[in-house]
Amino acid sequence: MKVSIEYCSMWNYLPRASSLEEELKSKFPDIETNLISSVGGVYEVSLDGNLIFSKKELKRFPDEREIEKLIKENSS
Repeated sequence: MKVSIEYCSMWNYLPRASSLEEELKSKFPDIETNLISSVGGVYEVSLDGNLIFSKKELKRFPDEREIEKLIKENSS
């Protein structure tokens, strides 16, 4: 299972992305993660190449444990 977290470096979303990466690694031991620096206020999470969360689309950051729930829903 591969998760990519695309974050806006201009708005310094790296700490948030790194925190999510650590959380996911603790919940899913076999997960592979990739942090992707971007611009434009993006914060998007993809699972195995499929977008599962988009801050740009939803106009908000994910709630606590939302990404974990989305991964479980989309990986079974």
